[in-house]
Amino acid sequence: MFLQLRRRLAAGLPRNTGRDLRFWTRAIYITLPLLLVFNYLIIFHWSYFDSFYHRVFPDHTFHPAPVPPLAHTHESHDAPELDYWTWNTTTRFESPRLNLTSANTPCAVFPRYLLKKIQVVLKVGAADHWSRTDAQLSSVIKCISNVLVASDRLHTYGPKLEAHDVLAPLPPESYMHEDDYAVYASQKNASVKDLRQGHEGWKIDKYKFLPQVEQAVQANADAEWFVFLESDTYIFWDNVFRLLENYDHTHPYYFGSPSPGRVYPDTDGQKNWFAYGGAGFVLSNAAAHRLVDRKRNSLGLKGPRVTDEYREDVLHDCCGDSVLGYALHDKAGVDISGLWPMFNPHPLAGVPFGKWYWCEPVISLHKTAPEDFLKLWQWENKRDRRTGPLLYRDLATYHHLDTFTQRQNWDAADFDGFTEPDNSPAHTSLAACSAACTANAACFQYTWHGQHCYMARSMRLGHSKAPDGVHDEVDRAYVSGWDVVKIERWRREHMCAEGPHWVKPSVKRIF
Repeated sequence: MFLQLRRRLAAGLPRNTGRDLRFWTRAIYITLPLLLVFNYLIIFHWSYFDSFYHRVFPDHTFHPAPVPPLAHTHESHDAPELDYWTWNTTTRFESPRLNLTSANTPCAVFPRYLLKKIQVVLKVGAADHWSRTDAQLSSVIKCISNVLVASDRLHTYGPKLEAHDVLAPLPPESYMHEDDYAVYASQKNASVKDLRQGHEGWKIDKYKFLPQVEQAVQANADAEWFVFLESDTYIFWDNVFRLLENYDHTHPYYFGSPSPGRVYPDTDGQKNWFAYGGAGFVLSNAAAHRLVDRKRNSLGLKGPRVTDEYREDVLHDCCGDSVLGYALHDKAGVDISGLWPMFNPHPLAGVPFGKWYWCEPVISLHKTAPEDFLKLWQWENKRDRRTGPLLYRDLATYHHLDTFTQRQNWDAADFDGFTEPDNSPAHTSLAACSAACTANAACFQYTWHGQHCYMARSMRLGHSKAPDGVHDEVDRAYVSGWDVVKIERWRREHMCAEGPHWVKPSVKRIF
């Protein structure tokens, strides 16, 4: 029909007009399929176009200029003076009121006005157990009104919060390994009950690190600081606020507990250091924007998204926090300011109190058990914050280690441990093990198991452990004890009278 109409029109038109009509008809036949294909690619394969400029300009065309040296560099500890500052900081929490009213709740004294400057990002998984969710909601993020919950599926987080699927815009079907995408896709229609019964959601966790930074900046571009934590991270907010007031957010800072990552290309084995995600990490406004902002070149072309630029790195790395640290170094020119042990990779029961964990303010705890969140939060809020930041020395009183004697089915010497020679009398009995620990100046606690005495140089709670091994029944058990006299003496001799040790940034002082 269309061809017949075309012939009739052409017959009644001047010769040149008919030729023009044939030209435009051919143009439509050629252009329309191309437009349809192009439209399909834009809708379903946008990541290719989004990274097109990076493919054309594979060098650092779109990376920001190098940053000048920072006031507090990651090698500040190399100076001959002390390895820490003794800043005189002030709490921003209000003083609790004497009368027990609703106005005296922890959130009533929480400095919520600071949340205009600080964007909190909680990374979770749709498969997280409900106990983790309840633990965070009842403590760490209870008073954080602007928390951004970054997840791998759109779902409710508790009764009021919405968890965002930060993987959806990547897009995941072309971004992930096939097996990883299968896990992601299976979550879409799975029930919450099924997700929490052995689902493999941990496999797609590494993909969330870069997009969570992108979405945090998009949600609150003017925030001075971006604080990132995970579902089993406990954060001491008073110490976070005190720390950040001593740094300038207009400089590119990246705080956390340093871990060794990949080796830089074209270097003699130089490693990239990244902030261990479980201990939490902080990006200044300048660092976050340098990472995710899309710089234009001299032609006005905008660079690729950071998630696309480092897609191959994510695919071939085990860990998202490692890739984040590499991207910050490679694109943003920002290296980690390592603040270990304030950012702490240990769980509450595993903190090895002693030389490194004593006068330092506590910023975070990793792998916190759900049952510890609320108890620790309640204990923290009973403390008078006007006396100063909460130090590890203070946290040690939470365990009451100086009141312990012995615990059955308990291992307290599996970290920072040592043993005496095999022919030592310490290995003859539980009583001999206890006596040997008392006599050894380096021993604070011990564990007797399998006719062997294990000692520890630090003070820590430890963990329960069922009997095991090939020994006789009585020797299969784990029995732990503490030298309470030595522990109390340590406390008296280390009062931190010089002030809190706000450690200087370092990648040589590491866990």
